[in-house]
Amino acid sequence: MRRVDAQTGHGRRPWWWDAVCYQVDVGSFADGNGDGIGDLDGLRTRLGYLELLGVDAIVLAGVAGVDPVAEPFRGLLAEAHEAGIRLMLALDVDPARSDPRAVLVPWLEHGVDGFLLAPRSDPANAIGAALAGYPDRVVIGIGAGDWHLSFNLDLAIAGFQAESVRKAITDVLAAPTSRPAWAMASRDTELSRDDAALTPVRAMALVQLALPGAVCLRHGEELGLPGAQRVRMPWEGDRPPFGFSTAEADWTSIPADWAAFTVEAQLEDEKSTLSLYRHALETRSTHPAFTGDDVEWFGAPAECFAFRRTGSNLVCALNTSAAPVPVPPGEVLLTSRPLESGELQPGSAAWLV
Repeated sequence: MRRVDAQTGHGRRPWWWDAVCYQVDVGSFADGNGDGIGDLDGLRTRLGYLELLGVDAIVLAGVAGVDPVAEPFRGLLAEAHEAGIRLMLALDVDPARSDPRAVLVPWLEHGVDGFLLAPRSDPANAIGAALAGYPDRVVIGIGAGDWHLSFNLDLAIAGFQAESVRKAITDVLAAPTSRPAWAMASRDTELSRDDAALTPVRAMALVQLALPGAVCLRHGEELGLPGAQRVRMPWEGDRPPFGFSTAEADWTSIPADWAAFTVEAQLEDEKSTLSLYRHALETRSTHPAFTGDDVEWFGAPAECFAFRRTGSNLVCALNTSAAPVPVPPGEVLLTSRPLESGELQPGSAAWLV
């Protein structure tokens, strides 16, 4: 297994520059002790899945009361690092009422690789000072601030229309802020669970993962799960709670038709949303075309766009129209839906070089 080490070397980019960060709502991910509530031990048993998925970092949300010295956290941190996965925390910090160092430094001292922060007041330089002396750690910030990475939901807000998505991308890359961390799953709305509803989800996944910057996924996003708050992760089996817990409880809040969305069902299906994410993350991390810190736009049919990452030959094309369109010239690396007669189908995206 690869090990996590500090980033070193003159001119090398830090590990977080184009990282794929996977946010886990701990209480809804995996139940390790059978009480019906997700916990760190449950997450620890599923690290192999996250290694297989190909994420660079796990962001733990819902960690109130967790002790950085206690075995559940220390064991999780050690095993994540052994698997080559960084471990971060999602925290609320208020520099106006408390000293950020008192909140952050104990975690940093025990090996946490960074934070997703939503400060309730202007952070000024307080948070940056707290990380002084920890050069390989990272802060993904929500809202204004001098962060390493700036969390944004602009793609989610843009909807599924080529012109509005293009404007969102252009505006974020042109803003004089930190490097973007693109997020899509706002978890605010219920989505249909049929194949047609997944078409734009799959297409926007390729757009998001082609862009310069880091990416923030929420657990279950790679399965194409609906956007309900705190979705319990469906792992296996044909009935609720789908391997999330062994507890005898009322699991009627988990839809019975999620059997087709489980990790088990999708891992063996090359056409599944999970397989698409796995292939996309592997290609993003290994193909030399995924470089460059800006995009160049090409001409495209109405309700479509195509961009190239500057300094590379990677092209991402999106078709939000109701008709098939020709794909741009090049070798096709990946498509969100199969091409038909060499054309990009409605509601789909492609990567080409």
